[in-house]
Amino acid sequence: MAFWTSAQSEPRRSHRFLLTLPSLTSRNGEHSYQQYLAKKAGKPSYQVTATEHKFLGNTYYYPGIVTWQPVSITIVNAVSPDGNQILMDALNESGYLDPTLQENAFWNTNTNPSTVNKAAAVAQIGNVVIQELQGDGDIVGTWKLMNSFVTDAKFGELDYDNDTLLNIDVTFRYDWAEYESGV
Repeated sequence: MAFWTSAQSEPRRSHRFLLTLPSLTSRNGEHSYQQYLAKKAGKPSYQVTATEHKFLGNTYYYPGIVTWQPVSITIVNAVSPDGNQILMDALNESGYLDPTLQENAFWNTNTNPSTVNKAAAVAQIGNVVIQELQGDGDIVGTWKLMNSFVTDAKFGELDYDNDTLLNIDVTFRYDWAEYESGV
């Protein structure tokens, strides 16, 4: 039965969701991502390659490799918790070594030079969770982005001509997504 002919059936609504970034916290623990900061979240998507086989004047296709596509989110950049600090700390804790500190890593025997690595990057975010909700708050479905890490962070644009909220756009890469229906 179509949702527009029955009050018991309802379509999913794009403004009913919760975004959880379970491990995204500043180094000192003072700031951590909060669900109310989410403004927009893309949902997972995948692409399956097709391998072509030609035989006797016909072309046949066979499914190949599955690739999960990046997911982008937009969060409000609050003063507290400080979104800039949280994401910069996540980058540093992922193994990034600020160029001004690189020289110290070579002269200080207690510090090793490092680079961003998957284990550390995934540990900073945890598995991203997107929950879709019904009007009464019940969960309709849950997406989990497995082994998520940040590949792009844009800290917004300052502009004297408007008074909108400052946003941070973040793109995540992940190995695969899992979906669980809540209905």
